[in-house]
Amino acid sequence: MNIVLGLCITISLMLSPSFVQAEPFAQKVEVPKHMLEPTHPDALDAMMSKNSKIPSRQDVGLPSYHEAKIIYTQQPSSSTINGQKLEPNHMIFMGTNDPVDHVYSFYQEALADWSSTEAFGAHILYEGTGEFELMHESSMTTPHVQIREASPQESPLMPDMSTVIEVYYRP
Repeated sequence: MNIVLGLCITISLMLSPSFVQAEPFAQKVEVPKHMLEPTHPDALDAMMSKNSKIPSRQDVGLPSYHEAKIIYTQQPSSSTINGQKLEPNHMIFMGTNDPVDHVYSFYQEALADWSSTEAFGAHILYEGTGEFELMHESSMTTPHVQIREASPQESPLMPDMSTVIEVYYRP
């Protein structure tokens, strides 16, 4: 009897308008069905996007640019560097048709207490105030956002994107 009552309460809560599921961080780009064919030249990109897990806004804990779409995500496993266990950031690779300066301004305002730098043509906002270098151990564990101009044909899933946004976060 108690199991039935518990099940009824659970179902009624799930059907209730007040039941809220976690909001996704951003929308994922649509993957055209034909790109999933194994012989398609962009099948790997299409599969990577299709199989990407979209984290919730709560899990990421950072703002998402309103016009951006997720192309793919990565949830790396821990590794060992110089004998120390390293828990690397998770990553969200997004694109938008908005110009770099609009996206960068949005993140500067949203992450006003973060530090900034530039590297390899990218604007980088990072948590904290210390040194930050791409391709260094600190960039693997420090939450940061990279914003840069998209290169021609950056992603076949979003061929006309003008700005790339990479969000590195710790869930």
